[in-house]
Amino acid sequence: MTPIRRLLAPLLALALLAGVAAPASAAARVTAREWRGIIGTGAANGNVWLTGYTDGTGDARFVLKGLRKSTPYRAVFRKGSCTTTGTLLAQLTGLGSDAAGLFSATVPISFAVMGKLGGTARTTTVSVRIMTGTWVRCATLAFNHATRVYIPSYGINLAVVPGPSGYPYCRVAMYQHVLWQPMEPGVTFIYAHARTGMFLPLLYASKINNGAVMVGKLVYVYSSYSMRYTYKITQVRRHVKTIPNVGVIGAEQLWLQTSEGPNYTFPKLILVAKRIAAVRTTYAASHPVARPLVCG
Repeated sequence: MTPIRRLLAPLLALALLAGVAAPASAAARVTAREWRGIIGTGAANGNVWLTGYTDGTGDARFVLKGLRKSTPYRAVFRKGSCTTTGTLLAQLTGLGSDAAGLFSATVPISFAVMGKLGGTARTTTVSVRIMTGTWVRCATLAFNHATRVYIPSYGINLAVVPGPSGYPYCRVAMYQHVLWQPMEPGVTFIYAHARTGMFLPLLYASKINNGAVMVGKLVYVYSSYSMRYTYKITQVRRHVKTIPNVGVIGAEQLWLQTSEGPNYTFPKLILVAKRIAAVRTTYAASHPVARPLVCG
C-alpha cells in the first residue's frame, strides 16, 4: 500500500492552511473540533475547552476553581505538553477569579489566532497554562479521535492510531489526522494495508460483483472519549486512482481505504459509510492496546 499522502497531498495542503476551518461548503457556524484540558490533578482546578468553528473562529471556555481569591490570571497556549516549553501560540488576559477563587467565562478567539492554535493542535500536542505570578496550573489539550475499527462481517478488529508521515504501519489501522473525526463536519478517513489481519478481507469482498454485497454492512468506530459510532456502508468505490478534494465535503462521513495492489502504482479501494448511531461504551472497549509495526 502506498503512503496515503501520495493520494491526499493536495487536500492535505488545503487542510493545513485552513487550520480548523471547515469545508468551504459549510455555511453555518458549527463546531468543527473541540479540545479539552483538565486543570490540576483530578480537575482540582477545573477544565478548559478550546472550540474551533466552521467559519475559522473559535472560543476558549473556562470553568476554574481552587484559584487564589480575587486575583487576575492569564491563559497561555503553547506548542508541546505541560512538561515542555514550546512555541507561544496565544495568550488570553483579563481572566480573574472572584472572592471564592472561582472563574467561569467564554472568551472569543479571532480567525487569525484560531488558525494558529487549531492548525497546531490538529497535528501536534498543545498545552494551556493558567498563570498568575509564580502560580501555574497546566493541562494538555486532547480531542475525541478514533481508537478502534470493528467490522464483524469481515472479521476486522483493529486499533486505530494517527497515520505516520511515511509508509503506513502494519498491525493497526490509521486515521488521517488533518481531516476529521466522528461527529465532526467532514470525512473521517481510516486506512490500512490490504494484508492478513488488516483490511485484506475488504479487498477480497470488493472483487465479488463489484462489492455489491458490502453495501449495508455495519462498521463500528470507537473513540478516545469512550464512544462507539455505528456506520452503514453506502458506496463501494473500486479502482480509485485519484481521491477528490475531501476538504470541501461538509457532511459527516466515514471513508475506509486500502490498496488494490502491492505498491503505490496500484489503484485504491474506498468504502463510504454513513453514521446511524452513537452510544457511550466502556473505556476497555474503546482503548485497545495498539502495537503498530514499521513495515515495508
